[in-house]
Amino acid sequence: MKIVSKKILYKDAWQSIGRSPGRFIALVLLMLLGTFSFVGLKITGPDMRQTGLNYFNQTHLADMTVTSAYGLNQADQKTIADQARVKTVNYGYFTDAKIKGITNGIRVFSNSGSLSQYKVVAGRLAKTDTEIALNNTLKGTYHLGETITLQDGTGLAKTKFKVVGFVKSAEFINHNDFGQTSVGTGQLSGFGVTTKRAFSLTEYNLARISYRDTAKLNAYSNAYTKLMNKRQATLLKDLNQHRAAKYQAAKASLSTALINQDTNALDAASVDATLTLVEDFLTSHGLTAVREQSTTANPVLVDFPV
Repeated sequence: MKIVSKKILYKDAWQSIGRSPGRFIALVLLMLLGTFSFVGLKITGPDMRQTGLNYFNQTHLADMTVTSAYGLNQADQKTIADQARVKTVNYGYFTDAKIKGITNGIRVFSNSGSLSQYKVVAGRLAKTDTEIALNNTLKGTYHLGETITLQDGTGLAKTKFKVVGFVKSAEFINHNDFGQTSVGTGQLSGFGVTTKRAFSLTEYNLARISYRDTAKLNAYSNAYTKLMNKRQATLLKDLNQHRAAKYQAAKASLSTALINQDTNALDAASVDATLTLVEDFLTSHGLTAVREQSTTANPVLVDFPV
């Protein structure tokens, strides 16, 4: 067995390096590149999360958002206000509409108030009910001062709006997917912000909530997620206690509307459409609709079990 001394090994190593310095430099650079890549990946996650937290804090992003297709009445608002540790609640409106000339829809909000504030990229926020600020990804498609026409926007008092600004929102981090809608192709291509006066809705359909004990919690932490999940479940349970009353109100309103009509002039298609609206309302509130088919022209409304 032959034993080679360390001195000879070192000498051989230096000779190898001397004979092929290019290979040695390449190996060193590869090791440095691997080290730098590992360090970069290690610190990128925390840096990105911190950037997100700074953005959330700057815009005062709400801890929770409540939406209702049939409005948030006084009972709903009291329920929200009575939740534990609620600090601030901002109410507003939103609806989906389609800009004339394009197939995708946009989500139109009223000004958010102190929570989930919009960051102006160019121009300014809307000041009148005929002005609108669009999200910054639409900046290349529309320009400041341009007038757009919104179609199929349920609850909007106006249809023509002047573009006065472009904004960003912490509620829409992914600019490639703004969500789905029942307007246009079914895909949202952005959002817009106008004033509350631009809406004709009688009740708010959007509530943004912040809590007192979340300011020091990391929004990416498990503790924050668990706390919000618990409060979301509690709030949903409490709000659902009002669904029976909402059903009765909707039923009474519908009955009054039908009584005021000339029922003899209603055809079967009108009856079918009316009952479908009732079913949609009940289903959205977790209620079961019992529908009775009729071959007569007059509507047959039956009681729906709550």
